[in-house]
Amino acid sequence: MRIIKIIFMGVKSKVFLGFYLSFLMITFVGCTDLVEHPNGKPNDPKLIYEDISNLRATTIAMYAGLRGDASWSEGFATSSYMTTMYGADDLTTQIGGNKGNFREFDAFNSSSNNGAILNLWKGCYKGIINANAVIEYSAFTIADQASIDNLVGQAYFVRALSYFYLVRSWGEIPLFTDNSKSVDIGLSSVAEVYDLLIQDLKQAEVLLPNRQVEIGLPSKGAAKSLLAEVYLTQAGWPLKITSSYAMAAEKAKEVIHNKLIYGYNLLPNFKDLWLRVNDNSEESIFALQYDNRDGAQAFHISGKASMPEEEENGWDDFFTELTFFDEFPAGARKDATFRTEFLNSDNQIIHYTNSKTKHPYYAKFRDGAVDESDPSGTATFFNNAAYMLIRYSEVLLIYAEAQARSKGVDQSAYDAINQVRQRAGLSDLSGLNTDDFINAVIDEKGWELAGEGQRWYDLIRTEKVAEVSAKRSNQEQVVIIGATTTENYYAPIPESEVLKNPNLKK
Repeated sequence: MRIIKIIFMGVKSKVFLGFYLSFLMITFVGCTDLVEHPNGKPNDPKLIYEDISNLRATTIAMYAGLRGDASWSEGFATSSYMTTMYGADDLTTQIGGNKGNFREFDAFNSSSNNGAILNLWKGCYKGIINANAVIEYSAFTIADQASIDNLVGQAYFVRALSYFYLVRSWGEIPLFTDNSKSVDIGLSSVAEVYDLLIQDLKQAEVLLPNRQVEIGLPSKGAAKSLLAEVYLTQAGWPLKITSSYAMAAEKAKEVIHNKLIYGYNLLPNFKDLWLRVNDNSEESIFALQYDNRDGAQAFHISGKASMPEEEENGWDDFFTELTFFDEFPAGARKDATFRTEFLNSDNQIIHYTNSKTKHPYYAKFRDGAVDESDPSGTATFFNNAAYMLIRYSEVLLIYAEAQARSKGVDQSAYDAINQVRQRAGLSDLSGLNTDDFINAVIDEKGWELAGEGQRWYDLIRTEKVAEVSAKRSNQEQVVIIGATTTENYYAPIPESEVLKNPNLKK
């Protein structure tokens, strides 16, 4: 007689009490008191997934793959996940050290041998593989339908989120919708990927509850919010399906009008968003959950990744370009976004203009990892953090832009952007023509989400890369050496993946 033993590893305990299943990590141990299915195999999914706990465990593995728990080479757990996004003006790095992978994209001179691009690629595909398993094998699960639907809805959401990052970074990509497909499949078009994204998120809308009991899981509002952003992006470069602007506005409006049902709102103070005590606040629509206690560690939002090396013993992974900082409007949001003075090991306060890199750094990602009385001595590699990928302020700005593009600038569009501006300490906008209003929203979104990896995607969908890059300060350490045209919008598919599957070669 044999019993299936599922090997678990930790994830954030508040989500599912600390269990994690890697889809293929199944072993067998002896047992004498279990009645076997005589016609089944011990590793038959039909048997394994009758028990909803195994379907739930695979769902947890889906999040773990996306997070890249305590891994330097996959998922969102380090600043390397943003490598393909360094062409944006809110991200730059130092000229020396081991930052070559970041500099390639910052200089528009990317290479398929860039090892850091694998983080996003591998993390997303690990999430997709487990999401496919949940979707496929849920047919075998014997449990109440609402519980099954919730897990399947989460899988559709994560698969869509993963493919959304992949298609915006690489364009044509291999599209796995089930795990029985050959690993040698070719590339799918951008249009095909968007078709799947939309189908998946519509499914997630139907299956997910308005609110989740467990922290950190996507809800119906999260599916609608992501779908609004998908429509907005589909309407821009490269597909330019402009009719999708109206759908983006409508979907964002559904979230805004039902914010009380979904539990969403802006926090009154922007600076409070970045305090660990406010992780998973009402402004957070979807966030990846990290916890040092069980190996789900977040390296990318720790102090060191976004701290200066010379003054605070940081890593200099990323900081802001000078033009972006200079154009960022003064106020409460700017003060909370950037750190312009550093306390070195000699207890001297160094202004950024006198620092080694002569750049401001991000202040957002320090709480929980840095003792501000001794930054250079106490900053840690990781912290317990919820890393927001979608938040309510973004939905307001998606609505403002999409509404203006589809129906013109009306009071509802002004109301949406002005909520964000008021919280930032800025005056309300009014009296703008359509083009000026749209440009104002794009700028506002860049400031609101600065350093969070989203600015690049807005620049490429609106084809503003060359315009923004032309303003790069001559004081920047990294100099642009490649074209800032659409030919450099997409990252090259990792060479290691092409070697394994020549059908991925473009």
